[in-house]
Amino acid sequence: MESPESWFHRKATFYVEAQILFHLNQAGVFKLLNGGGSYTAREIADSLHLEPGPADALLDYVFEVDDLLDRDQENKYSLSEFGRKVIGRYSDMKTDASRQSINMFDVRVGAYGPVWQNLGRMLSGDGRYGQDFHREGRYAENGVFKLAMNFWNSLVEHVDELGVDSVLEVGLTTGLVEKLAERYPDHVLYGLDRSESALESNASSAAAKGIRNISWIRSDFFDLDGWRGRVDSDRRGLIFSLHFHELMAKGEERFVEVLRGLKTTHPNWAVVAFEQPRMPHVDKGNISETLWLYSQSNILIHHLIGNGRILSRDAWMDLGYQAGCRKVSDRACNYLGYRAFVFEL
Repeated sequence: MESPESWFHRKATFYVEAQILFHLNQAGVFKLLNGGGSYTAREIADSLHLEPGPADALLDYVFEVDDLLDRDQENKYSLSEFGRKVIGRYSDMKTDASRQSINMFDVRVGAYGPVWQNLGRMLSGDGRYGQDFHREGRYAENGVFKLAMNFWNSLVEHVDELGVDSVLEVGLTTGLVEKLAERYPDHVLYGLDRSESALESNASSAAAKGIRNISWIRSDFFDLDGWRGRVDSDRRGLIFSLHFHELMAKGEERFVEVLRGLKTTHPNWAVVAFEQPRMPHVDKGNISETLWLYSQSNILIHHLIGNGRILSRDAWMDLGYQAGCRKVSDRACNYLGYRAFVFEL
């Protein structure tokens, strides 16, 4: 059994190192090392216009406590074999090197850093998320975009298997509706978001690619009368989102009401929710550590700041049954326990 001292210092190291790795990555250190070669801390600092002292201390710490870096007798740093595997796993390797994006705790540290810094205020009631402090949106959006690509194959499977020729995405932070437009140029597509800036950003990106088959709708998903009239009900279509768990913050019954409303006006449509359902604690011993820890972090952040609810698999299925959907099913997405819940209206 691990000693209390070992447990204490291991946890402290994890806490400190995650922040160090995030900031080194934001400064461009891992992108530089991933390009090959070895450099002293001074050379890295000079190349990236960093302060030599802090850069030296941080690189030395990471080398001593982790296996990401190698250091030779000339004190030159390079990525270790394991370090290259980590960078390969958490970067977009399909882009050219100049545009490569590396995710090194972008969401846990970058996006939600302000939340962790204000936990004391939350506990005492002196500060409220959404009023006194917010997450760092730019890191959160980048994190969602990177995550979303893991659902592309599942999304295409459902579009093809359901035989739809129209698709609407709810919540425009993924880039998936643009990819659909490129794959299905003859389909009628829609992007729905209540954020004007999100709509403008996506519309601009699509226009730059010459995409013309997406209509952009500014509305709240729950304001059904505000958007369903603009969506062709004569077609066979699909509505999907990676954000339905966030909508659950307003109550599961409201989601059920929308499904019921769509049944009356868009009976040839289906709703697909890409979600990681909450796993029972009794199953912990049968679930990989990676999956269990990721799941608990997902539950924590949404329940802590109140911007979503993570439901169990049975609870997600029950939403469709309550709404009277003609068919309710789900399927594994082959990514970190996520499932595609399908509500055929």
